[in-house]
Amino acid sequence: MQAANTFSALRHRSFRLYWTGALVSLVGTWVQQTAQTYLVWELTRSPLATSLPLFFFTLPSLLFSLLGGVIVDRVDRRRLLLVTQSLFAVQAAVLTALTWLGVVRVGHINALAFASGLVMAVDAPARQSLVPNLVPRTDLTNGIALNSLVFNASRIVGPPIGGLLYAARGPELAFLFNTLSFAAILYPLAILSLPGDREGRRGTTMWEDMWEGLHFVWTHPVVRTVLLLVALMGTFGFSYLVLMPVMTTEFLGGGPAQNGYLLGAVGLGATTGALLVAAGARSGRPGRRLLWLGPLAGAALVAFAASRSLPVAAVILFAVGGSIIGFLATANATIQQLIPDALRGRTMSVYSLALLGSGPANSLLAGALGNAVGAPRAIAITGLLIILPVVVVALLGRSLVAEPHAPPSATAGPGDSEERLSGEGPESVRS
Repeated sequence: MQAANTFSALRHRSFRLYWTGALVSLVGTWVQQTAQTYLVWELTRSPLATSLPLFFFTLPSLLFSLLGGVIVDRVDRRRLLLVTQSLFAVQAAVLTALTWLGVVRVGHINALAFASGLVMAVDAPARQSLVPNLVPRTDLTNGIALNSLVFNASRIVGPPIGGLLYAARGPELAFLFNTLSFAAILYPLAILSLPGDREGRRGTTMWEDMWEGLHFVWTHPVVRTVLLLVALMGTFGFSYLVLMPVMTTEFLGGGPAQNGYLLGAVGLGATTGALLVAAGARSGRPGRRLLWLGPLAGAALVAFAASRSLPVAAVILFAVGGSIIGFLATANATIQQLIPDALRGRTMSVYSLALLGSGPANSLLAGALGNAVGAPRAIAITGLLIILPVVVVALLGRSLVAEPHAPPSATAGPGDSEERLSGEGPESVRS
């Protein structure tokens, strides 16, 4: 019975097709990310330079994610995702070609990262907003947690594959792997027909729509508090990603394969965290999870910074992945339960702004600190910067996030019935 509750959203055919395709595609994404980060480290031997691709990738989300949310609420989300995922595939193909020809430079990688970031500013809120069209509201929290699970389960196998491919043949094979993997997500997006498809909003300007979404976020105390917590985690919680090659090679005695294994340990922990959130999706009181998962993530980062053994580091990174993703999955599910479908894209664009838009600050902070005081101290400092702010913000808003929050009936979006959203009928797939 517990397993059935943990995976209840997979009963719905539309969600199952999308979830499976996303799993394969995201494995490819992590294969490329692992190889790309290590390639930049080998080309530059600079922690700051190693952090710059992530900076350029996340910068457009800081600048344009709010506009991306307006677009998501105006168009058919499925068709929009077909476009964005195709553009990601083109970016991966260009990187593959440049690397295979032996002409790739750090400037190319940064430029392609920025181009992908422009696409991500629209893709991220679209993906976050699609889940309620794939499952009924009763399975929404479970679906969101499983959506987080697929992202993190791919981290278990993607980074080790990327590290092994890099060690065996260099980065070009890893980049080709990612290019081909996009077929797995493009196929279900091409055949699914979902309730609530949009023909476009009329009667308001895009700026009016944007301010409507921001007004909703600002005046809803729970949504506002949770988004602030997400921004704090996004700013300080991911320093280890850009500094992982430095830690692996200079402090843990490893190479590209070991770098992939350590990132795989993060993915295993993240998968466990997402599964625990999925299993407890109907238990209520999500704020209590936020209160302890945030400080746990900070403490785990401090412990990783002090590690000097690969096995010990892998165990600690398991805790890092589990606590951070458990925190973010809980925050995402809490917000999604409280927003009307008509505002979903714009609200989730603010979520993307809080999480991805904080990436430039995170990557520059990690890279600059890594150059100034070394990678271990940089990771420890960012871990400490999580603990106090998250505790303070969570305690100030404890009455807002510590109790279960049932969505008011006014937030019900179109097609919230089990029958329409189940995706089990013949209308759910286009032949």
